[in-house]
Amino acid sequence: MRKAIVLFLFVLCSQNLLAQKALKIISYNVYNYFESEQELKQRFISWAKGQDADVIAYQELVNISAGELQDLGKAIGHPYTELAKEKGYAVGISSKYPITEVKKVIKGMHHGFMAVKIKDLNFVTVHLSPFSHEKRKEEIATITDSLQRWSILKKTIILGDMNSLAASDSLDYNRNGRLMPMLKSDENSKISNANHGHLDYSVIDALLKKGFIDTWAMKRRAFDYSYPSLVFGDVPNEAKERIDYIFISKDLKPNISKPAILKDALTGQLSDHYPISILLIPPHS
Repeated sequence: MRKAIVLFLFVLCSQNLLAQKALKIISYNVYNYFESEQELKQRFISWAKGQDADVIAYQELVNISAGELQDLGKAIGHPYTELAKEKGYAVGISSKYPITEVKKVIKGMHHGFMAVKIKDLNFVTVHLSPFSHEKRKEEIATITDSLQRWSILKKTIILGDMNSLAASDSLDYNRNGRLMPMLKSDENSKISNANHGHLDYSVIDALLKKGFIDTWAMKRRAFDYSYPSLVFGDVPNEAKERIDYIFISKDLKPNISKPAILKDALTGQLSDHYPISILLIPPHS
């Protein structure tokens, strides 16, 4: 009996230790850097402090300087930051832990992407073109080819706004008539995920074929959407999309838990996207 109790306590302590070591990772499209409104930025800072994430990847850091991102990071307890570029729409990252081995690609990309190392994990922050699926597919190829060239194929997290749909969500898109608004959008603005009269899943499929895993589809069966939020009012079902993702390399599959789309009263109004998150237990070296 005593041995059973000791074993139970050992297992419980081990589980608690693992839980303590899990990294909370968030990806967030911050809508033109919160439209340059100080009140929204302060509300984000309060929200981020409450989340206590270890790493946050950002998209739509518009015309922000490296110093400004450093100030934001310090305000939320992230002393380490990195920014892809200071002009136009940029991606960035902030962390509780040192950021090393920074690689940036801007040429040929609509917004650019960035790869960094944090705690022996490779974080690849992306924001794909909002326009054609053809351009997005080119960008995904550039990203995966770059990772291959840099030998960043394991312990890798690819996260951000991909402006693309996943075939794993197709049942809900078909049920809610997502195609017709897409076709109309394609005709009027050329901002679309329609491809010859069908919804386009080729961009996400390209990542899957390279062996990366969609953490939401891996752990969640029910559809949920990351865009749009309530910034523009109530969202009809036919407008709901999951276009923000956290992908992982296959070796990290056992280390992932609790993928989430973080919806609350504040995130419904801060940006037109909802932030997304996962928990990840860093693998042993």
